[in-house]
Amino acid sequence: MVERRLRASSTAIVAVAFMLALKLGVGLTTQSIGIISQALDSVTDLMASALAFYAVRKSMEPPDERHPYGHSKVENLVSVIVGLIIILVAVAVAREAVSRLMEDEGPVMLEIGIAVMAVAVAVNLVVSSYLFRVARLERSLALEADATHLRIDVVSNTGVLIGLVLIYLTGLSFIDPAVALIMAAYIVYSGVRLIMKASADLLDENILPEEERIVRDVLGEHSQGYRYFHALKARRGGATSYLELHLAVEGDMRVDDAHDLAEHLEDEIRKRLPHFEVIIHVEPEK
Repeated sequence: MVERRLRASSTAIVAVAFMLALKLGVGLTTQSIGIISQALDSVTDLMASALAFYAVRKSMEPPDERHPYGHSKVENLVSVIVGLIIILVAVAVAREAVSRLMEDEGPVMLEIGIAVMAVAVAVNLVVSSYLFRVARLERSLALEADATHLRIDVVSNTGVLIGLVLIYLTGLSFIDPAVALIMAAYIVYSGVRLIMKASADLLDENILPEEERIVRDVLGEHSQGYRYFHALKARRGGATSYLELHLAVEGDMRVDDAHDLAEHLEDEIRKRLPHFEVIIHVEPEK
């Protein structure tokens, strides 16, 4: 449902905006590079959530003359952009962390920083879990990208939280930028994974093996109605996958009967794979 996807995306925007303001204020107060890095990451979270909202709305637009297959790949394009933003922010965080290591500056007012990062972990965990659930139900890559970004925050916020606790217990200030460096490396890894996944649909990668197996099972269950099939081609396109194949039938089969058989097979495939657009071409056996 469109409303569910838009509601999920709007929820993410509100949550991220709240956490951005909180982290930035506390980061500047405590002078913790770990918290400041998370505030900067929240800026990209806000951008990612706004892009996801746009992509969800755009992807639901019906096909038009210039886009006969619809606009679902907008979600993939936005996901690639989000992945690039993630990597750029990680590089900026790493540079600042190295600078702090060389200057040997430590954070202050650790108790406030610890409390804020604990809240950030809880909020991001709840919101990302909600987005993942809606993304799976709606097959929305934009929401999945947004959820992935927030789940990265859960890990990185947890790292910063652990670092602040260790500094509080040991007094070793280098732990803060060291943790920031580790989190930057993890963020780069996650950004690359997101780009690779989003690019698969943009490059018309084949459908999943289990989906193709379902298609072949349906065709096998109705094999008595035709001679053979060939030229099976499929590709993923955002929330929708596209499948076409050629169905060879007896040369003397009535056109109406052949058409009904093709439509029946298309309906059977769509029942098991509702997100598929299926086209079956009928031809006489050669």
